[in-house]
Amino acid sequence: MNIHEKLQQVQSDLKAPKNQYNKFGGYNYRNCEDIQEAVKPLLKAVKAALVVGDELVLVGDRDYIKATAIDCESGETVENTAYAREEQEKKVWTFHRLLAVRAAMPGNMH
Repeated sequence: MNIHEKLQQVQSDLKAPKNQYNKFGGYNYRNCEDIQEAVKPLLKAVKAALVVGDELVLVGDRDYIKATAIDCESGETVENTAYAREEQEKKVWTFHRLLAVRAAMPGNMH
């Protein structure tokens, strides 16, 4: 089986449910660690490896996370790069944002 066939097998068998919950945003999600834990036994079965490195990249005025995955066995490699970023605007008022607004209100002398 070549590297592309191995990756195809792993991708078709991979199940990584969204078991994390963001109570501020009210949605379920999966993180990188969840996916990595789910993929480990699948990679072992096809004798493949996955190396993930993170690098922070500034694009314009926004920070993005650059993750590069490399799969290698017998010298074959496949690289993939994807970008993800934080939300442009926070949809929920956090405790710290509420404190900042309250502190900025007229008549609030410290």
